[in-house]
Amino acid sequence: MLQPRTYPELLGKALVLEAEPFATMADDDNPWVEGLFFVVCLGVIVGLAQFVGGILLTASLPPAETLRETAMILLRQLFAWSSTPALDLESSEAWMRQGWQWLTFASGYGGGWARLILMIFVPAGLMTTWLAYGAISHVAARRLGGIGTLNQTLGVTALTVAPQALLILTLIPFVSVAWPLLAVWALLIAFRGLEVAHDLSWQRSVLAALAAPALLAVLAIGTLMIMSFSIMIGGIA
Repeated sequence: MLQPRTYPELLGKALVLEAEPFATMADDDNPWVEGLFFVVCLGVIVGLAQFVGGILLTASLPPAETLRETAMILLRQLFAWSSTPALDLESSEAWMRQGWQWLTFASGYGGGWARLILMIFVPAGLMTTWLAYGAISHVAARRLGGIGTLNQTLGVTALTVAPQALLILTLIPFVSVAWPLLAVWALLIAFRGLEVAHDLSWQRSVLAALAAPALLAVLAIGTLMIMSFSIMIGGIA
């Protein structure tokens, strides 16, 4: 069992795609438990950073009610210039109030407990994504001739959350991290981990690492096709 104090070193070496952290995770006595603890610890830290960063961002912005009233004034001016009936204006104002209420609640801009809920969702989301990705990648790696176990695969793929450490920078107001960067970096780490744990060639490791995104893309395209077909059939009927 690894010690939590070794996690920063594992994280740093995984980010530069060194083989050592993946071999360490694969050779652990219970890799998936180690991976779970690693993912949850990083998720809690990132969630806490985003929670504090959100509070600091809110403190640096005007009050939510002030912005809402300003938006309402602009809406009324827009309707006045366009000579739109008053009934449409009342309906638009009602939609804006409702939308603003949901927006401020979801973002925590209006205060309340929303940010605490989001802070819980961060580690939970990372854990769910890791387990799903690890399972699909394991099946793909074994199909491609890999020799690693599911336990080892979950251990090495846990390190794919390492790029999420950059989200700690969101502690600083107005700082953001591009999600494509995190996604591509995570795939590179997955490729390296699968290569080490399953003793695969780099070509087959790439295919195994891309299996989960490819499956997700196929499901998304299939869903869109089914929805489009349903709408088309409904229009014909």
